[in-house]
Amino acid sequence: MFRFLQRFVAMAAVLLLFPSLCYALEPTWSIDFGSVFDNREGDDKMYEDKTFFFTTLAPEIGLRFTPHDRIAGGAVWNQPLENGVKDGKIMPTLYYRHESERWKFSMGMFPRTQLREPLPGFLWCDSLAYFQKNIRGALVQYEERNGFFDAYIDWRAMQTETRREAFNVVFHGEWRPKAKSLLLGGHVMMNHFAKTRHADDSQSIVDNFLVNPYIGIDLSRKTVLDSLIVKAGALVTVERYREYDGWKTPGGFWLDATFEWKFLGLKNSLYAGGKLFPLYGQFGTLLYQGESYYQSSFYNRTDVYARVLKNKFMDLEAQLNFNVAKGNFMFYQRLILNIHLGNI
Repeated sequence: MFRFLQRFVAMAAVLLLFPSLCYALEPTWSIDFGSVFDNREGDDKMYEDKTFFFTTLAPEIGLRFTPHDRIAGGAVWNQPLENGVKDGKIMPTLYYRHESERWKFSMGMFPRTQLREPLPGFLWCDSLAYFQKNIRGALVQYEERNGFFDAYIDWRAMQTETRREAFNVVFHGEWRPKAKSLLLGGHVMMNHFAKTRHADDSQSIVDNFLVNPYIGIDLSRKTVLDSLIVKAGALVTVERYREYDGWKTPGGFWLDATFEWKFLGLKNSLYAGGKLFPLYGQFGTLLYQGESYYQSSFYNRTDVYARVLKNKFMDLEAQLNFNVAKGNFMFYQRLILNIHLGNI
């Protein structure tokens, strides 16, 4: 009889606590769908002619257990538009997220869209943006009225007998003084490319750093244009191929300008100086995540785009991208669709 009473009391306690627990846990969900058509044609010197045509589906479910904290999991499915699924790829999403008024923090495998702004082309190329939707590591963010700061580590590859360990740490911040048209900001990246496990003497570690301090002006809505932002600064690589070479510091001038009016836009990014990716011919995208054109001493990219459809759920954009590097020209025609549904 005593055991029965114990069990009854325990079950009653669980039943009484269950509604409050359920009330405290708020389900979260999201579905991201995207499709890209990207046709690339040119002289085929730095980048081969290629066409990307694929869809992406990224469902995610989770639980919010405090007003500021939640956990979530899901997957990212990239699928080329063809008969069958043999070339498709599924990657996991699994992370913790904290969001307060000023501070945000994520850890695990979480969407790259959590970054305050997309990374520039010298840090992140279009093709990686298509197929590496998640950051694998941790992200710390601070945001206030006059500025923001993002810092994250992305663990790109675990060390094995055949694969080199690789990760990068990226910082991006921007501050607007009281003169709100003025911008002060910068990007800093540390990129570590190590050896395979039990490597022989033919391998060595690459230490790679990139620094981009800039100053800018934001005249959005102060002219007939909806957006007019110009940024200029230095762009410097500091790199060492240990045991084989000393430190190299190629660098130069960087200029970025964005103009938008209604649904039309133009963005131009210019770099002139030393070759920022000196070991690109040897390691390529295993080491560098930026556009391959930065192995040139001159690179200019002009994007002309139109937002064909845009509302709170979807964005359909048509683009013409002109890439001019030293002795190289490549022309992209792109149609990019993004749809987001959910309660986060």
